[in-house]
Amino acid sequence: MNNYQQLRVRAYLQTGVISDQFLPLDGILYYHQVRDIMGEQFISKPGESNIREGAGITLPIIKAGPKDDSWFYHCSFAQWPQHTVEDNTFYVKRFDLSLSGMLDHNKKIRINAGTYKAYHVNIYYRHAIYVEWYCIGDKQELENLLRFCTHLGKKTAQGWGSVLRWEVIDWPEDWAIRGPGGRLMRAVPVRGDGFLYGIRPSYWNPRHIFPCKMPG
Repeated sequence: MNNYQQLRVRAYLQTGVISDQFLPLDGILYYHQVRDIMGEQFISKPGESNIREGAGITLPIIKAGPKDDSWFYHCSFAQWPQHTVEDNTFYVKRFDLSLSGMLDHNKKIRINAGTYKAYHVNIYYRHAIYVEWYCIGDKQELENLLRFCTHLGKKTAQGWGSVLRWEVIDWPEDWAIRGPGGRLMRAVPVRGDGFLYGIRPSYWNPRHIFPCKMPG
């Protein structure tokens, strides 16, 4: 805790990022923390995880919120600059003809209709010079984790979300939960009705999803 301080974390971007507007930094850090501790996992199943509560995966960011299972990291969601452009494009998903030897050679492969038809997949992205977050954490530990983060968001194998460099600097104010003018900077759990959203990594985990008050 002695090394924890108010920080601004900024990623300078080379390409657009396929993600929603929230893009939580603690989720990005958690991925790299898990790989650092547990090693690369070659097999994963959708909706499942080998990581259990109490496995020792703790980020170098202070914890906030209630003293129960609805705690969260003292870290904002992504703050996109005014020059951010939102747009969409697509890629074509088609049958890999190199796999045709696995099929019945007496059967004609139709790629203009049916099972193997090529189709367009829409993707929605945000493009900006940079994106930034605010948190209270250990600057050196965060920099060590971010060294391995070269891309953000989805479809990184296609070149999306390429990060030119990271910048972690001291910040004079605590904008992790509320920013300028009291603006909400991240999801905060509430009692009663709210927007269902994750409050800490892994964000898809049902145990981490609560009714929340959301930014914007």
